[in-house]
Amino acid sequence: MSATSLIGNCQIGEGTLLDESAIIGYPSKAAQLGERSLENSAGAIIGTNCIIRSNSVIYENTILGNNVQTANNVIIREDVSIGDGCVFGGGAIVLAGAKLGRNVRAMEQSLICEGAVIGNDVFIAPQVSFTRGRHMLGAFIHAGRMSEKEANDIEKKYADPAEASVIIEDDVRIGANSVVLAGVRIGKGAVIAAGSVVSLDVPENHLVVGNPARIVPTDPPPT
Repeated sequence: MSATSLIGNCQIGEGTLLDESAIIGYPSKAAQLGERSLENSAGAIIGTNCIIRSNSVIYENTILGNNVQTANNVIIREDVSIGDGCVFGGGAIVLAGAKLGRNVRAMEQSLICEGAVIGNDVFIAPQVSFTRGRHMLGAFIHAGRMSEKEANDIEKKYADPAEASVIIEDDVRIGANSVVLAGVRIGKGAVIAAGSVVSLDVPENHLVVGNPARIVPTDPPPT
């Protein structure tokens, strides 16, 4: 473990392995813009017996539980909470403020959006994306064509930006290349077929498929 990988007051649990190219406690976007520095950080907390592999970046004010593993090139942004036993495939990204329970498997190039809440024992296949909003207004905000409040008022039709963006309950399985849009809640034990675009809530223990995703009946039709 290289000491230069640690920025700020980081806490690293016993038995944890950090690749020398990993960065722990990377300053948040707000800190970078406000302080114009890449050195000031509150640090991050990494639990025991974790493995943080090459080129992974863990931002400040993020907490990883015990036995968490990242593959190569994983990015976990600021203010994220990750439970014990979670595993992240290569190129996976967890954006600011997301909260993950225990034993979440987020596979290669998956994207967990800001403010997402994920339960326990959830499988997220490669190249799955969750969205923070539905209208993609960020460029308009930064160009000065729209205020953040105006954008938030538009997004509130689907998901309050101050609340969880996407909610995934326990035991959910999400197939490869699926997209889960802002404001969606996926109930416990539901299965999302590969390539689905989920724009509406999914009841627990149901299968949905397609674009837009639709529920597949599990009971035989009446005779």
